[in-house]
Amino acid sequence: MIKSVVFSLPKKIVDAVLILSFFLSSLLLSYINIVLSCGFCYENAVTCASMDKVRQEFTLASALSLKDIFKSIFKVKTAKPQDQREIMVYPGGFPLGFTLECDGVVVVACGEVQTEYGMVNVLENKNIKVGDILYSINGQVITSANHLQQIINRDDYYGDEIDVVVKRKQTFINEKLFPQKEVSSDLYRLGLWIRDNAAGVGTLTYVRADNGRFGALGHPVCDIDTGTVMPISSGNIYKCNIVGFNKGSRGNPGELRGLFLKNGEQAGNLDFNNEYGVYGSVSEEYLKKLSGPIPVGFRDSVKTGKAKILCTIDGTTPQEYSVEIIKLTYQAKSDKKSMVIKVTDKALIDQTGGIVQGMSGSPIIQNGKLVGAVTHVFISDPTKGFGLYIDWMIDN
Repeated sequence: MIKSVVFSLPKKIVDAVLILSFFLSSLLLSYINIVLSCGFCYENAVTCASMDKVRQEFTLASALSLKDIFKSIFKVKTAKPQDQREIMVYPGGFPLGFTLECDGVVVVACGEVQTEYGMVNVLENKNIKVGDILYSINGQVITSANHLQQIINRDDYYGDEIDVVVKRKQTFINEKLFPQKEVSSDLYRLGLWIRDNAAGVGTLTYVRADNGRFGALGHPVCDIDTGTVMPISSGNIYKCNIVGFNKGSRGNPGELRGLFLKNGEQAGNLDFNNEYGVYGSVSEEYLKKLSGPIPVGFRDSVKTGKAKILCTIDGTTPQEYSVEIIKLTYQAKSDKKSMVIKVTDKALIDQTGGIVQGMSGSPIIQNGKLVGAVTHVFISDPTKGFGLYIDWMIDN
């Protein structure tokens, strides 16, 4: 069996071979020229001008075909165009408190309703399960658990069938349900345990200099019980104070402990939550307190080697810590595990053990450019973690 070998050649060699092939094709065409001039052109009375056009088109076609053949044989790799966008951002590293309100409510458990006739399973033979988002009832988008109860217990409702829309990932499912009146509360129930909001602490990644839009976390805010991405309709961000941390160790990831007040100083608004973080706009006052902007370094500019992260492990002010990018993953489309980083800063390792929960979103800076965000810590080694190319946050 003959095995084919695929390899890449240096650009200078490729160019030299292409020039040589073009030269040889020209010599060949000179010979064809003589034959055509002495034979075909004479016998068929083709004009000299027409013959020149034939020679030019044939020469161009031959050069292109030879080049294509050469590339197909040797599998020559051509460099992909680099991302030429120039985007300036204010680097983050600041701790933030988040509160989120939802479009729809997350189903975290299913059960039965105790009626005067016994236990009734409203969801029996229905395509609704834990982790789904109960999106609307009778055309009304559900905004909270209280709103759900108001819809099915309005004054003119007497246990009639209701139209329910459920969202499962990117699919909407239509169902019809009959709520049942619960004996103990005298209210109609669906037999669902639901969650309608979320709150937590994370790290700001960047704020765009051109429009004041921010990105944070580097991963979605999910329901703690089901893992469902919370379908936020709105939310707020607040200044947060890191008051302590649990040091990470092998098999036991650490955690930052932060405090914020919901009625405290608001830093901005949230309006989007997806696989790559949470997004929104910061207030003008908050923007004034950020350091000068730096350029974004897209994935084609990231290299293995030294870098730094910005994060806050005490108080409200971020510090720089040394890391090394030890592995890069080629990604033609967005994915969360773009790179592996290793903390090399002795001070951070001594204090926190490395990367801990709450550092998600910490900006990764290399050669003066924002190139990524910390997303996960290795449970087996807290000095290592995953990072996300900043492309995926900027473009999502």
